[in-house]
Amino acid sequence: MKSIDRITSAIRFEKTDRVPVFSHIFGYASRINHVPLKDYLNSGELLAVCQLEARKRFGYDGVTAFADNSLEAEAIGSKISYRDDAYPHIDEYCLTNIHDWKYLSIPDPEKDGRMPVIIKACRILKDEVGKETAVVGTVQGPMTLAGQLLGLEKLIYCIVDHPKEFWNLLNFTTRVMIIFGKALINAGAQVIHVFDPSSSCSVINRAVFSKYILPHLKQAFKEYKDCGDPICWLNITGQTEPILDLFPETGADLLNIDYLVPISTAMQKLPHHCINGNIKPFNFISGEEKVIQKEAKDLLEETQFRGGFILSPGCEIPLESKGCNIEAMVKAVKS
Repeated sequence: MKSIDRITSAIRFEKTDRVPVFSHIFGYASRINHVPLKDYLNSGELLAVCQLEARKRFGYDGVTAFADNSLEAEAIGSKISYRDDAYPHIDEYCLTNIHDWKYLSIPDPEKDGRMPVIIKACRILKDEVGKETAVVGTVQGPMTLAGQLLGLEKLIYCIVDHPKEFWNLLNFTTRVMIIFGKALINAGAQVIHVFDPSSSCSVINRAVFSKYILPHLKQAFKEYKDCGDPICWLNITGQTEPILDLFPETGADLLNIDYLVPISTAMQKLPHHCINGNIKPFNFISGEEKVIQKEAKDLLEETQFRGGFILSPGCEIPLESKGCNIEAMVKAVKS
């Protein structure tokens, strides 16, 4: 069974030859290919090659066109700096106050910042393996991107102090993610992965999510579906248990569950939606193979009669992860 068919079938709760497995391998792909991370983050060709080699080594069911969480913010105007073999950091936000959002321009994915790097990587991945496996394009969600333009602490105060402008800024960031996501779909992405950790209940409460974030996610996923009908994947890491029941309203097909939420709770609250998760990411650094094997097997046993499940870490595989632990995760679904 092809990886892309395995994933599509899992989302539909149809029978598969085995449980699909996603890796959440992003920058780690550069590490195992001995490519400097900064070079990986700035070259579509290098990113694609490293993604292909990582999948070849570990045998999971997808490749991802994604650089880092500051990519869209940089294209809009926030200033970033690189550290030695680490993801870039935002040094200067492009907004000093929320009222100035109206002076920002929506970036062109084919021209601005490093967005063209990701578009190029997506095209290469689609050409190389798109008939066999899922090509995933990742965009930042509306709340997370807004925080990278203004600063998350300032943004949270604006929810109370300037609610209208908060809504307007989310309108802007949603347009950015829609345009970037559509460009990724047109470049060959079969899965659009919306990463919005700042929308978790580790940052905001259910009322804010329901009133402000949910309508914007719903709009984005609708527009993605109207542009080629990709698989829509919502990934809000952190504590999401208080808002899990709202996730189906977004229109997403696949819902990421982080390790903070028991998989049994996710199954109870999301009985008709495919979920993925939720091995603790830090265990890929600190744990032994047997720790990963046990977590994976426990998840597979707990979900075996449900269907609609993809094994994965709860969030990104850390840069310092042990390769043997990733192998242990993949082996769990193949043994």
